[in-house]
Amino acid sequence: MTKEWRAAGMRVLIVGADRMGNITSKLRERGFEEITHWCGRSKTFWKKSIPIDVAQVIIFCDFIDHNTMRNVRQQAKANDIPIVYSKRAISHQRLIV
Repeated sequence: MTKEWRAAGMRVLIVGADRMGNITSKLRERGFEEITHWCGRSKTFWKKSIPIDVAQVIIFCDFIDHNTMRNVRQQAKANDIPIVYSKRAISHQRLIV
């Protein structure tokens, strides 16, 4: 099941992936005005808190530390923030943007 993401004026948090490529432009087309990116490989990222005004979290599973993924997932669930899990491969990006 594919969802149509429209997020007028909202903020998205992307966790994982070293480079964003064209993902940011695609998310802006969908209405996300502010895009926050955490690379997710450093041990310091698993201690970070999700910003309050984040409307959606996108996790690139193949570029993230396990503790970071667990922490982000728990925070998003506690705050009812939807999460999309994806690989960074272009075939998976079409599902999220």
